[in-house]
Amino acid sequence: MSVAITAVTFDFWNTLARVPAGKGVMTEARLRAVTTACEECGVEVEAERLAAVLTEVAQSYERSWEVGRHFHPREGVEMLVAELGVEGATAETIGEAFLGAGRGVALGLSPDIGACLDALATRGVRIGIVCDVGFSGGELLRGFLAEQGLLERFSGWAFSDEVGHYKPAPQIFAAALAPLGAAPEEAMHVGDLRRTDIAGAAAHGMRTARYRALHDDPGATGEPEADFVLDSHLQLPPLLDRLAG
Repeated sequence: MSVAITAVTFDFWNTLARVPAGKGVMTEARLRAVTTACEECGVEVEAERLAAVLTEVAQSYERSWEVGRHFHPREGVEMLVAELGVEGATAETIGEAFLGAGRGVALGLSPDIGACLDALATRGVRIGIVCDVGFSGGELLRGFLAEQGLLERFSGWAFSDEVGHYKPAPQIFAAALAPLGAAPEEAMHVGDLRRTDIAGAAAHGMRTARYRALHDDPGATGEPEADFVLDSHLQLPPLLDRLAG
């Protein structure tokens, strides 16, 4: 007999929320923010060089993320200001511009996520977040959810910059489940990426659902498929009902 699901954790990017359509939206936002900060601080840097430095920072993050070595957003700041040769208050101003650039991007909620969260709440399901943040930290992402009136729906979360681990590491899933008071076998994780969301949650003993409405991850050789595949968040509450039945 299967164990009823009492808690659900969600990935953030391409599961709870999405960036506007268009390639490199966040990259361009960081470039604009850092350019403005440099100008305000009197730091002279050619546009092409600044773009190259930011690309190098982003690539360092990607390489670390792919192998599971945690790369804190502040490491990106350290690389950036070192390359620009600035320190003190100037470095702090430029660093904060870099880290806060995501506030200038109009993120959108995934379709029907609000109705899904409400339906889970009426069933007594506790809800959490497990997120690899990139350079937009947990504080910023919680702020977005608060602006959308959704933050109060979540009883626990694990953002990589605060936990110090990326998915698929078990520590980040455990950190999200602890405040939900749920054992792994009582929980389901919903996310879009097979390597991180699906493989990580499954290895931790959770059931898994791959949400593909915003990003249909084909997966690489050996990367697992989820227990369930969702084309809409509205499929999740009745799925939990069937599992409980």
